[in-house]
Amino acid sequence: MGVRIPIGTVRIVLAVIAAVIVVVLIFIVGAVAHSNEPIATANPAQMKVQQTAVERDVERAYEQSAQQITKVRALNLAISAAQADQIATKAITDLRTLRHSAFQSLGQITGMAAAEAEAYSTTTETRFDQAPVSRQTASPSPVLLAPRFYAVVSRMSELATLIADQATTQLTAPPPSASPVPSVAPSPTARPSASPSPTRP
Repeated sequence: MGVRIPIGTVRIVLAVIAAVIVVVLIFIVGAVAHSNEPIATANPAQMKVQQTAVERDVERAYEQSAQQITKVRALNLAISAAQADQIATKAITDLRTLRHSAFQSLGQITGMAAAEAEAYSTTTETRFDQAPVSRQTASPSPVLLAPRFYAVVSRMSELATLIADQATTQLTAPPPSASPVPSVAPSPTARPSASPSPTRP
């Protein structure tokens, strides 16, 4: 003779089993979601990849803008050579200052102190002056930059383009036209009036 289990007990057991299954599924989903979360803190190798990519992008923005200014300066311009040299030299100087500042900011983002970031910026500038990005034949793999690193590249690119465009506009501007000097019409020469002849008596 079989044992009869009350319907109420069966329902309770099924409810407990269902609750256990739900809890297990919650833990599984949570573990999967956590494994797919982006890494909040990059390891030294990842930081180096980001840093190298930013260096290259900053230098590329500098070189492209500097080349634009150099090419425009080489044209037969309407302004004098002295004026063109002054405009081009100032623009290149501004670009170099901007590049130095970008490398300095990059150094501070990677955790360098102010003095260390200054030295790093100077060293990086010298390295790229000796081996520009435009002369490198190898094409590095693209890197998805973290927001702070991307901000450095974005600002460098924006300001470098602005400096180059302003210099181009100044170099290609027509020379100021000389104000016409109004001509003075000569005043008519007054003819001497004939003196009346004396009346004879």
